[in-house]
Amino acid sequence: MRKRLEFLALYGLSWVLFFQFFRVLFLVYHYKKTIELPPSLWVSSARHGLQMDISFASYILVIPTLLLIFTASKWKWYGRTMSVYSLIISFFITLLTVTDLELFKAWGFRIDGTSLHYLETPVEAWASMGAAPVFPLLLLLGALFYLVYRILKTIVQRTTGSFTKMRYGFTIPVFLVLTGSLIIPIRGGLQLAPMNESAVFFSDKSFANYAAVNVPWNYMSSLISSSYSKKNPFVYYEEKQADQMVASLYKQTGVTEQLIDTTGKVNVVVIIWESFTAKVTAELGGVKNVTPEFEKLSKEGILFTNVYASGNRSDKGMVAILSGYPAQPTNSIIKIPKKTISLPSLPREFHKNGWHTSFYYGGETEFANMKSYFLQQGFDKIIDKNDFDAADMNSKWGAHDHIVLNRFLSDLNTQKQPFFSTLFTLSSHEPFEVPVKTVIEGTDPEHLFLNAHHYTDASIGDFIAKAKTKPWWKKTLLIIIADHGHPLPETQKEKPAEFHIPMLWLGGVLKMKNVRIDSLASQTDLAATLLNQVHLPSQAFTWSNDIFRKNRTAFAYFAFNNGLGWMKPDGFLVRDNIGGNIIERKGTLNAKEEERGKAYLQASFTDYLKR
Repeated sequence: MRKRLEFLALYGLSWVLFFQFFRVLFLVYHYKKTIELPPSLWVSSARHGLQMDISFASYILVIPTLLLIFTASKWKWYGRTMSVYSLIISFFITLLTVTDLELFKAWGFRIDGTSLHYLETPVEAWASMGAAPVFPLLLLLGALFYLVYRILKTIVQRTTGSFTKMRYGFTIPVFLVLTGSLIIPIRGGLQLAPMNESAVFFSDKSFANYAAVNVPWNYMSSLISSSYSKKNPFVYYEEKQADQMVASLYKQTGVTEQLIDTTGKVNVVVIIWESFTAKVTAELGGVKNVTPEFEKLSKEGILFTNVYASGNRSDKGMVAILSGYPAQPTNSIIKIPKKTISLPSLPREFHKNGWHTSFYYGGETEFANMKSYFLQQGFDKIIDKNDFDAADMNSKWGAHDHIVLNRFLSDLNTQKQPFFSTLFTLSSHEPFEVPVKTVIEGTDPEHLFLNAHHYTDASIGDFIAKAKTKPWWKKTLLIIIADHGHPLPETQKEKPAEFHIPMLWLGGVLKMKNVRIDSLASQTDLAATLLNQVHLPSQAFTWSNDIFRKNRTAFAYFAFNNGLGWMKPDGFLVRDNIGGNIIERKGTLNAKEEERGKAYLQASFTDYLKR
């Protein structure tokens, strides 16, 4: 038994050390970029990347661990099998490592599934490598492969040859349990979010983040997710025609009505309320007595009554709000850093123009790969569960909303102005736990959901009541908006009701109060609307439609799993993209509007693919 465990330990540790060595090789190969970083970031790249190295080393160990079950009486076959296995894995990983060294120069990101597209045209692929030092790289590949394989083969020979006879009644349970336990290092630990690129992204220096990424892990992840297909499954028209149909929806002419006082720079606070569906606020026809604070505050500001979320998940809502970018029905752009880096964003625009930017969340920012997006987009400070005391981790997700809001208020009181600060709540997410006495009784999911929103509502109400007493409030615009809607409560059966969300503007800079804006709008429209109000450039936000622009075309689009919703003031339709049929319809929308909805899906997904 000891020799078998010794083999697994040495084999796994060797791969972790190889991956760290490959990281050093990457830094040396790209020395010009490396010397631009302080040495502390070199070490940090290795330290943060270690978790992903262990994850992929654990993947490699799955087959060797599982096969040990069958070595109770005979094991010579196991040594031969492991030698072949090591040969294949060594070649595959060293090939990826060496190829990545040169491709990073051209692509600016670590090798992923897009490399397979070049195999379709091998002649062109070879020609494109004309400027690359092909033969030195081949020599390096040969040397690395030989080194890695020889070390692994030596470990195999010296350990497996010393195996002793055992009983199957012992090897079967032991190595089955060991194989199953590898899921823990594979997913990066016991935290909620499994291993993803955000887990190793740690800096606002992209090269330092890329150096932390484990190449084979990144490559296999991209293949499994299938996020790199360049084929648009939603093609209904010629690309130019679809683009023209969508462009006609975004009118860049017309005067924008000014609703806030912009004498001097305005502080902006955006509170993104988890799962805040319109169905839980009586002001929008929802359940009564769930969000009394929000309803009271709506009389003090500008309430947008007809806003729809772009997607049905937090990762999609985050990009829709901060980048004004529509959700994809089968993918999520936030999970692919090489794409999100090309997006415009509110924090980046405010940061560029002199605002201090920050993001607060009581949970793991690595969840759904959001952290990489936040680091790319210009947030000066990111606060998440790692910045709170262990005693504050009183929720499955992390720190509850009132704790995060109290920290947020304390930090804003000392923050240099102007600031653009975003906070994302979490307590109204499943399992709907709250740290206070139950107000809305019931143990079924619907009542737990409503009670969680009542708690978050109270927490936000308390935060705003205290914020009003602070000097910075007079120069502040505070925006409350949902990341997405929710199927609960099941009070409205139409699909659009799941995407209908509230948006409320408050603060000392408002020129008008107790105002309702009933114009149909999308979550993606916040970006252009806000930037135009504070007189910052909004032209880069091509998918955002200023709500206050005169003569705008009012519409909203939302995406769910392989489906879309298309909304106009006179009705809506919901389409199943797989079957190609309309599954819901209301109002007087004609066939032309269905064409526009399909064109929007096609054009937006084409844009996603091209990024």
